[in-house]
Amino acid sequence: MIFWDRTSYIVQLIGACLLFMAPVIKKKYYIARVLAASLILMISSYIVNSIIDIPSSGIWRLIYWFSYLIAGVAFVIFGIKASMKEATYCLICASATQHVAHDMYLIYTVIGGKNKACSLLIYILVYVIFYEVFAKRLSRDEGYVVSRHDLLPMVTIILFVGVLSVCEYPQMDSEIINFHDVVYEISDAICCVYALWVQVSQCTKSKLQKELDGVNYAYKIQRAQYQLKQENIDTINRKCHDLKHQLRRLRKIEDADVKNEYFNELEDAIMIYDMALNTGNKALDTVLMENGLYCKNHDIQWTCMADGTKLGFMADEDIYALFGNAFDNAITAVMSISDASKRVISSKMLTQDKVMVIQIQNYYEGEIKYLDGLPVTTKEQKVEHGFGMKSIRYTAEKYNGTITINSMNGIFVLQILLPIP
Repeated sequence: MIFWDRTSYIVQLIGACLLFMAPVIKKKYYIARVLAASLILMISSYIVNSIIDIPSSGIWRLIYWFSYLIAGVAFVIFGIKASMKEATYCLICASATQHVAHDMYLIYTVIGGKNKACSLLIYILVYVIFYEVFAKRLSRDEGYVVSRHDLLPMVTIILFVGVLSVCEYPQMDSEIINFHDVVYEISDAICCVYALWVQVSQCTKSKLQKELDGVNYAYKIQRAQYQLKQENIDTINRKCHDLKHQLRRLRKIEDADVKNEYFNELEDAIMIYDMALNTGNKALDTVLMENGLYCKNHDIQWTCMADGTKLGFMADEDIYALFGNAFDNAITAVMSISDASKRVISSKMLTQDKVMVIQIQNYYEGEIKYLDGLPVTTKEQKVEHGFGMKSIRYTAEKYNGTITINSMNGIFVLQILLPIP
């Protein structure tokens, strides 16, 4: 019991730190590092508390407890890949968790609880809940993204609560003895929970804003590409039309068989750029022609059944973004297939009871991972990519539509439902 009395706080703090270290990127030999650091801190705490008594009041008491926080920051940095700011943030979150668990334990004692197993269960229960509710949700991309706006209020609140705790209970073995103390412990726990909950809310808001910024950026790029490619296609069509007339005139002047064969091949090649795509919607014609040409040049079998006459309720840039992202994902998937016979993309549009049904399907290889109901990008630069499916869903929802995704037996099916006004 003597050893536990002199090391209990550092053990609780280490346990809380491990909760917030778990979801992020660890350093090499993480387990060995954590075990070694934990052992060193426990032995150090035991030795220090054996030599000196805990200061009962004044600045020395604050310095004494503040030294534990410094040790906690060092423990975090030693175990995970984190900057000083991120490690401090992690330690503050851990300290708040330890505060709440200790508050619950003290409240348990006032109702007469003395069972050691129940006391341990209180700590375990609080730690598990805080890991699921806070630790998992505060990490972003296996790390902590901390700004001054996040860190300063958090540090202020938790340090304020910590100072009050130190002043309120000057003795290490003190117990709750009256109603005032119960109210204080409840208030202390609420402050810590509130501070962490605010961080989770800000983190969630930041994630959503980042996704929205990414979708908007992809949307702007798609719109710019649509305008540029529409101009290019119009220019190509004019040039191709002029070239066809020139070829006919040249054929009359030069009648050699070899040149006729050459002209025939040249005219066939030019006809690719003069494809008679007329779905009834110019934006849809543009995106279909663009992707059709790409598939033809890359040996991808591409079939399309489309009627664009019902797409008048959508803006041109939205049409390009919706179909452009869908075809881009399908092309990316089939390009990685080793079997050339499975490099097939099929798309169709039909109308059923004032609902437009758009279905695009393709083969794929490997395993598709999902996050929030959408496939995770397979491209290496996940920061720059991965907004294609989100943009599709965003565009569909903009017109009160929905998307459904099904991947089974090597076939990926994207279905988009859009109500027609």
